[in-house]
Amino acid sequence: MKYSTYQSIFPMNLENFQETRKEDRARFIQIITNTLLLKLLILVIVAWIAGAGVLTVFAAPTAPKEEVTKLTVQPGDTLWQIAANHKPERMDTRVYIEGIVRINGLEDRGVQAGQILKLPHF
Repeated sequence: MKYSTYQSIFPMNLENFQETRKEDRARFIQIITNTLLLKLLILVIVAWIAGAGVLTVFAAPTAPKEEVTKLTVQPGDTLWQIAANHKPERMDTRVYIEGIVRINGLEDRGVQAGQILKLPHF
């Protein structure tokens, strides 16, 4: 029998084998490091987005409670006159009328003397 062991059939240089193992370890460590860095980067981005959302919520001004003024309709008053007299300066009268209708739950646009209307603040 000419060859009795595995090494004798496939002669290997021990130094090359050790170098190959070192290179393999280095590649493995590099892959693991790159993977961990990618995961860390994704985690940082997600935390940043979440933090920005939280800061936006807390930094936003608080919405004021919807304030209303009560008005008693006088004889001869129309919804248009009331809206024109009480609306903000640059607001369209029709938009303010819609606000009055909505806040008072009016089904039609007519108002009667003595009726109490809530006037919204925009």
